[in-house]
Amino acid sequence: MTGGSGAGGGAKKVTQEGAPHGITLFHHARISAEIAEGDRPVAAVLKAHELTDAQWNESTLYWMTRMGDDVRQSGQDARIPHVYSDAFAEAQDAMKPVPPMDAAGYARLVVDVQAAGGPAAPLAARGLSTADYLRLSRCWARVLSSDPTQAKLYFEVYEALHAAPSP
Repeated sequence: MTGGSGAGGGAKKVTQEGAPHGITLFHHARISAEIAEGDRPVAAVLKAHELTDAQWNESTLYWMTRMGDDVRQSGQDARIPHVYSDAFAEAQDAMKPVPPMDAAGYARLVVDVQAAGGPAAPLAARGLSTADYLRLSRCWARVLSSDPTQAKLYFEVYEALHAAPSP
C-alpha cells in the first residue's frame, strides 16, 4: 500500500516510508472517509480493512504527527495536510453523490446551521448526515466561487433570511 491515488498535485512527493502497518496517507484518508460516513460502526470499517483498533490508532497517531510536524516545519507551505484533505474529500465524494440542493436551499441550510449553533438539528430535519454536509460544503464552495449567477442567488437568499425577523 504505497504511492498515491492521484489526489492533489503534490501527492507523489509525500513519502510513505515508515507508515505503520502499511497504512499509507491515502489509505488512511480512505478509511477515515468511510468512518466519517457514519453508516457503519468503526469496528466494522476496520475489520473490512483487516485492521485492529491498535493498528488504526498507531497509524492515526503517525499521520497526525506527520501533518503537525509538516505544518510546524513548513508553515503555509506544508503539503501533507493538503494532500490528506484532498484524498479524504476524493474518497468521501466517491462513496455517495452530493445531495440535491439548489443555491437557495443551501443558503437556508447555512442560515439554519448558524441559528442552531451547529449542524445537527438542521441536518436531521433534512435527513442529511454530517458526511452529506461536508460534500455539500465542498460542492457549494466550488459553485459559489465560480458561478456568479448561483453566487448572487445564494447571497440574496442568505441576506433575506438574515434580515427576516425571528419567529
